Amino acid sequence: MWRTKGFESDLFSTQHIVFIILVFLLVPILSICLRKVKKEKIAVALKILSIFAVLLEIVKITWESYFDITTGQGFNWGGLLPIYTCSLYIYTLVLAAWTKGKVRDVALSFLCTIGLLFGGIGTVYCNGLNYYPFWTFGAFYSLFFHSAMFATGVYLLISGYKKPTWNMILQSFIPVCLLSLVAIPVNYYLGCDYMLLYSAGGVPVYEDLAAHLASKGLRWIFTIIMLLTHIPLAALVTAVAKGIEAVCGKLKKKKE
Repeated sequence: MWRTKGFESDLFSTQHIVFIILVFLLVPILSICLRKVKKEKIAVALKILSIFAVLLEIVKITWESYFDITTGQGFNWGGLLPIYTCSLYIYTLVLAAWTKGKVRDVALSFLCTIGLLFGGIGTVYCNGLNYYPFWTFGAFYSLFFHSAMFATGVYLLISGYKKPTWNMILQSFIPVCLLSLVAIPVNYYLGCDYMLLYSAGGVPVYEDLAAHLASKGLRWIFTIIMLLTHIPLAALVTAVAKGIEAVCGKLKKKKE
């Protein structure tokens, strides 16, 4: 069950591919089937999911910390702190479930744009499978976490709980900026790569750009570039969501 060294990665293994197919088939289908659920019930579901997400994150950090510490590695400051971009799923989910007004709207905007996109990417390229065999808690957590991110955003949009608007682009960037205020100092102090703002490890093109700028003493420029990259990503998801909404609207009118 613990982090396994020297095993053949389960990334894109048969079971992982089956999981990806099921997620990308079932999430849209179930979201369409459940799109008419009352908003009050969706709000309750968000509250329950937010509590579960927080508890599961605590379990995950505790689980990994126990192993690292008891094996003499010490606490993994460079990998276990909940200051990844994907960690924003937990924070914005809590805010979307338990707050109102502009704060809630900003949280929903993140969940339906950057959260949705990163959840989908994380489900396909599940980095946790490079460290844990598929049938372990570590793999389960990573797969569940990212597929839940994807499913939450998709359902909130399809159900109409959150209407796609161009305002979502900048609103979704607010949580990213706030978390970066913590991630950037930690990255530069410890040499970590939280939010991929330090070296963009594993990200094509960006990783090379980070190394190039760092060699010239300009890593801070890369950090700004990587941070701003979230804006076009949010714009992409928003444009797709609005496009689908427009097509569905036209089809509905034709039926009437």
